[in-house]
Amino acid sequence: MHRIDTSTAQKDKFGQGKNGFTNGDPTTGTPSTKLNSDLYDALQEEVCTVIERSGIRLNKSQHDQLYQAVKKLSEVEANKAKNALIGGSTVDLNTLNKLAKALGNDAKFSETVINLLNQKLAKNQNGADIPDKNLFLKNLGLTETVDCAKNALDKRTGGSVNGNLHVTQSVHIGDNDSGLRANGDGNVAFYANNAKVASWNNDRLHWLKSVEIDGTINTHSNLHISWGGRTAVYQENGDVTGPIWGGALSSWLNMQINNRGAKNTAHLATNGWWKCGDSGLIRQWGITPPLNAGQIYTVSLPCPVPHAIFSANATVKYKGIAPEGNLGTYVEIVGKSLIISADYTRTGIKAPRTWELVCY
Repeated sequence: MHRIDTSTAQKDKFGQGKNGFTNGDPTTGTPSTKLNSDLYDALQEEVCTVIERSGIRLNKSQHDQLYQAVKKLSEVEANKAKNALIGGSTVDLNTLNKLAKALGNDAKFSETVINLLNQKLAKNQNGADIPDKNLFLKNLGLTETVDCAKNALDKRTGGSVNGNLHVTQSVHIGDNDSGLRANGDGNVAFYANNAKVASWNNDRLHWLKSVEIDGTINTHSNLHISWGGRTAVYQENGDVTGPIWGGALSSWLNMQINNRGAKNTAHLATNGWWKCGDSGLIRQWGITPPLNAGQIYTVSLPCPVPHAIFSANATVKYKGIAPEGNLGTYVEIVGKSLIISADYTRTGIKAPRTWELVCY
């Protein structure tokens, strides 16, 4: 037999050269005492030797063999002592004195034996009658193990982890083919039904399958979408750049508008105009004041003629026929001006003229 002598034993705990056990101290870095095969072998052989010396064969399913062995050996030794006392009394009359001395001259030896027996643990209690269970666990070096068991997560009901959780392989969610898996140094992969769907590291999140989003995507930088060697960028101002546009979408739209020329413009009124943005062609129209017979009227054009007048016409705005014949109208283009003349008639009817011209 020997006392614990592993590297984590508490040196000289019970005196010089008498090592013992310790629970350790995490705050000082002191480890708890670890057992080794030497100590287990010693305990095993000490117990097994007592049983075998008593003539009892070791039986794995029988748990009171040490007790039976001690009892049997005690009875053998007691019988030997009795026989020596009785059978040898004629030879050595001091046998009783020797026996008393061997028993420590204890006048209450039987009471002492009974008290000692009462201190033994009952086999059918299975450890329930250990007086100080915490001290028992401490002596076995199992205090830390029990604390770990108390704070362990119950796989049936789950729980919370307040500190760091270090997982070296994978975390299964639902069943064992979905969850998170280690995917190399600094990389974690998402798996669903044993298929890799995404991974992330300290630089990016790489998604391999379709993504459905019912809410809003908020980003703090431009959104880049790459595929097949091409990249489109959604700018924070709403613009989009990509190879199909040859740059920014806004620039492409401006170029298309500029290539098509200016947009058409118009002034929609009784005296108004319309201008073609591509060709610059202008159409103008209007109504003169009522004109007397023979009156010459220069039209105030609603839009100045930039270059020249192509054509013009005018019509009397009058219902019916004048008493002395139709009212006539003449149109004359003079440079960039339009002149309308009322026909000379003998009637005194005054009537306005509607007119229209085309210029550029």
